[in-house]
Amino acid sequence: MNFSEGDFRGLNISCNPRNYTLIIAEKPKAARKIVDAFSSKFITCKSNSALYWVIPTRNIVIASAVGHLFNLTGPSGFPVFEVEWKPLWEIDKKSYYTRKYLILLQRLCKYAKEYINACDYDIEGSVIGYMIIKNFGDLKKAKRMKFSSLTKEELIKSFNNLQPLDYNMVNAGIARHIVDWLWGINVSRALMNAVKDTSKKSVILSAGRVQSPTLIEVVKRHLDRETFVPLPYFKIELKIRLGNIINTVYLDQEFHNIDDVESLITRLKKDKLIVDKNILNKDKIIRPPPFNLGDLQLEAGRLFGLSPYRTERVGEELYLDGVISYPRTNSQKIPPTININEIVTGLSQRFGKLVDELNLMTKGKFIVRQGNKDDPAHPAIYPTGVIPKKLGKQESEVYELIVRRFLASISRDAEVTRQRIILEFEKEKLKLQLDFQKITYEGWLKIYPYHRFENEELVNVNEGSEVEIISIKPKLLLAKPSTRFTRVSLLKWMEDVKIGTEATRGKIIETLFQRKYVVTKRSYIYPTKLGIIVSEVLEKYFNELTDVKMTADMEDKLDEIIYGKKNKDEVINEVKDKISKYFEKYNEEKKIIGLELAKGLNLVAYNKCKLCDFEAMKDGLCKYHLIAKEKLDEAIKIWEDRTGYDIKMILKYIKGSKSTGKLISDLLSI
Repeated sequence: MNFSEGDFRGLNISCNPRNYTLIIAEKPKAARKIVDAFSSKFITCKSNSALYWVIPTRNIVIASAVGHLFNLTGPSGFPVFEVEWKPLWEIDKKSYYTRKYLILLQRLCKYAKEYINACDYDIEGSVIGYMIIKNFGDLKKAKRMKFSSLTKEELIKSFNNLQPLDYNMVNAGIARHIVDWLWGINVSRALMNAVKDTSKKSVILSAGRVQSPTLIEVVKRHLDRETFVPLPYFKIELKIRLGNIINTVYLDQEFHNIDDVESLITRLKKDKLIVDKNILNKDKIIRPPPFNLGDLQLEAGRLFGLSPYRTERVGEELYLDGVISYPRTNSQKIPPTININEIVTGLSQRFGKLVDELNLMTKGKFIVRQGNKDDPAHPAIYPTGVIPKKLGKQESEVYELIVRRFLASISRDAEVTRQRIILEFEKEKLKLQLDFQKITYEGWLKIYPYHRFENEELVNVNEGSEVEIISIKPKLLLAKPSTRFTRVSLLKWMEDVKIGTEATRGKIIETLFQRKYVVTKRSYIYPTKLGIIVSEVLEKYFNELTDVKMTADMEDKLDEIIYGKKNKDEVINEVKDKISKYFEKYNEEKKIIGLELAKGLNLVAYNKCKLCDFEAMKDGLCKYHLIAKEKLDEAIKIWEDRTGYDIKMILKYIKGSKSTGKLISDLLSI
């Protein structure tokens, strides 16, 4: 038994008190923050290497979980519709370390007079605390602490304003766990059973309610890219002298026929180009709102190359260190209850120059630029004003990014002069538009230098003056394919289509890598052969279950449980019904599914494509190369119509383009 600072003589010092208030934190670090906030006179106790703390003067015991201590399990076979909660260490051997925390909390709950769930205030934290109290304590004697940062002031305020257990959040969390478990276990077992029946071999395959539509989108984007043939189009390129500057500009109009371009160029060479309008406007570059988790993940990925999941983990550590507020939030708003002046004063210890700059701009009057997105549980991410003692490289980068974004959100908008010059050909009445911008007041850009902004010199021209045309010619351009996903752009896609949550998206992306469904090359995501085969089977035979819209609708229903608009059992039963209907269809197609997967996994013999490892379907080509061949044949005809080039010249352009898909290049190499 270890003792903290303080004199305990005369007190009944014991690591085995009775009839106390038990506070349950989500992680040991958070528990220790609560201890330090409540008293300097505490006893540090240990049970089987799991720490807990006793504050004798307040008759409080503080202990922690290590995340979820319970998880779902069910019978073998499928379809499975019955689930039960069991200790995590009994289900997952890798989680055996959680056993000592569960045993400790079981003992501490036995002798407590009341229970306080002080886990993170989100659906996961609500479920973690609820399951512990439900199994080992008394829910009738339970309360909830709600806080968004681990500062002393907020923790004490939260304890002094205890709330009833947040049953809507609990129910939403339980529903999400059950829905995801039922979906994942049933579809995963369906895939594995189909393979085993066909090949007599056992393989591990997985599917997920959000994971699978995400994988399908990655594969679709990849195949679109790999079968892409760049098509030609023309623009008219002008080199002009504007003021003292030579600019290269293009007419907006796109042409699909070289004769049309050359005809127009002939007429334009006989025309005059004049300055039709020269418009100057003063404008503002509005300062950004503070971060929510999605914004932070995007920015940390862009600036530091961090994966969304790594950014979330770093944010979690900074939160547990007490230096930022709770990171898993969707909000871009800071409520008036947060003492911004106090935070700024605290930050001045480490960011003195930034704070001085801020005070010069605002004269000490801070108005938060509130964003549009909100979160019922937490405000936007903000620094608490507590200065971290020691941070690693990534932690330091993310922390400073959060600090600068917060300070920028309470600073002043930047000011800019925008110039729009409209040029017009006198006879043809064709217009050209050029835009320039010059910063006249930096404002928040001095505090947040990560913002992309082109600061240019304005051009001195007069309306009605003639513009010198140095050259005018046709320019052949090639269409571009959609870009491949990175971890960050995939997260943005998930956010845009509203699947997953701010707390789960990063982890789901990492799961695709763990399952060997995708890999990265130069930071871009490529599906593996296994990922393509699984994606294709899921989309073909489980299309409604993997549909993005269905997944997004389910997210809405799970969220409605939080607001009391939906009953958790209704939502769970809806998923059971959908799965049940699908497995009637599955039994009819099981052999086909098994054979497709077995071929994709090289578990049964098949004729391979002469250009890749997929099954040959026709003329020695797999279906993907056949799709590529069809696209290439169509593209060559379009090239001939648009350019008049011979086949040799067309193929030279297609082969030479970096945008040409690999499957197209394979065909051209034959």
